[in-house]
Amino acid sequence: MPSQKKVLSNTIIQILGKICTAACSLVIVKILTNLGAGLYGNYLTTYEFLAFFGILADAGLFAIAVRELSNPTITKAQSEKIFGNVFCIRLVFVVIVCSFAALLVQFVPSYPSLVKQGILITAISMGLTIMAGTLSSILQARMKIQWFTLGLIIAKILLASGIWYSSQNFSLQDPQHFFELLWIGVASNAVFLGIVAYFSLKQIRLRPQFDGPYWKKLLHESLPFGLALILQTLYLRLDIILISIMIGASAVGVYGVSTRLLESFLVLGTFFGYAMLPKITSEEKNTLQANKTLGWAIAMLLIVILPIIIGTTAFSSEIILILSSTNYLSSENFIGADTLTMILILTVFFAYFNQLFTVTLVTKKRQTYLMLVNGIALALNATLNILFLKQYGLIAAALSTVLCEVIVFGLLIKEIKKFFAPSLNFTQLKIILLANALVAAIIWLTPVGQSLFLSIGVCGLCYSGILWWKRSKLF
Repeated sequence: MPSQKKVLSNTIIQILGKICTAACSLVIVKILTNLGAGLYGNYLTTYEFLAFFGILADAGLFAIAVRELSNPTITKAQSEKIFGNVFCIRLVFVVIVCSFAALLVQFVPSYPSLVKQGILITAISMGLTIMAGTLSSILQARMKIQWFTLGLIIAKILLASGIWYSSQNFSLQDPQHFFELLWIGVASNAVFLGIVAYFSLKQIRLRPQFDGPYWKKLLHESLPFGLALILQTLYLRLDIILISIMIGASAVGVYGVSTRLLESFLVLGTFFGYAMLPKITSEEKNTLQANKTLGWAIAMLLIVILPIIIGTTAFSSEIILILSSTNYLSSENFIGADTLTMILILTVFFAYFNQLFTVTLVTKKRQTYLMLVNGIALALNATLNILFLKQYGLIAAALSTVLCEVIVFGLLIKEIKKFFAPSLNFTQLKIILLANALVAAIIWLTPVGQSLFLSIGVCGLCYSGILWWKRSKLF
């Protein structure tokens, strides 16, 4: 049974990895936004359009594979059967879905030919990434996710370096330079897949299998969750798609700066959720222990969530200026990425818990309920954007995203209560709240708050110092 320390160490490894990859992502955003909002909007659209299809190709198989491979009672032969069949299913799905996406985009009239051709290239990147994720399921199940993180860091560094090199002679008038940026993404993802494959196949032998009855069983369990993930991706990314269709590439560029920053934060919640999945799976029949684990997980999430919200709210303008330029900041008649960031950052609170509750409900095989919840969120987000996007602009898209996360949070809490009663440690909560109150006071009530980097240093030392001082009660 994975220990809390193992879950925490795995999450910390992924967080450190994400810090490195986020730094590279910020460099990429900075480079591309300096080339123009229109160019960045087109680049972002090629990836955002495919995000939905990436989840479609997953079909919920990753979470189901991690759950099955985390079962302490399965044999080596059973592990190979699970792994081999999941790999082959996803390989088939990747080919079908990537081909479908490349065909479908040709019928979107508002997309320029540059974007339509670009999506043919990014479909290859997506396929490589999905197969790397498939192979990493064994690393996640066996708590060896550091090798996946290593591959991610190396690939991101290569991507940032390649885009920087390409930008030195970039010309907006030459479409081949735009495609060059996308091919750099393909190359970096190929390296990523190679690294993950090397370490994954040291853990388990890959024996491609086409067991028809077993495929049927796996898909019966995974497809409801896969559809839930599709709906989740749609309600989280639908605003970008609708903005690209209803307003244009420049608006996508402005909104995209904020959403890219948000995604950098949200990935941490995803990491933690999947790190918790093997532990919750192993405790699925021990309700008392599972309740303690969930209570501990909630406290750990609060430790991360609250300073992110406080710091980003206080320094949204400075952060956006670092990521882009003054053209993306709000002015008298312009809602910029800084204002959008202050709104969107609120989703971090709900999204982190939503991810934890989602993987927890997967252990109870409540995938159909998750599909229903995300379907409600999608319908609401689509309705709000269609009704208000043209009239109120990007602010409507941001507010609808926050509202959807709040509703999903409420619906997941309702279902969690049917199976669990998380044991909250109020001593832990008090320490966390007081530490964050100190951070907020330093930022808003002292001269330290006039400088982003000084605040990071001082608040970081104070916050980590309190956590270390009270570590015996927190961890």
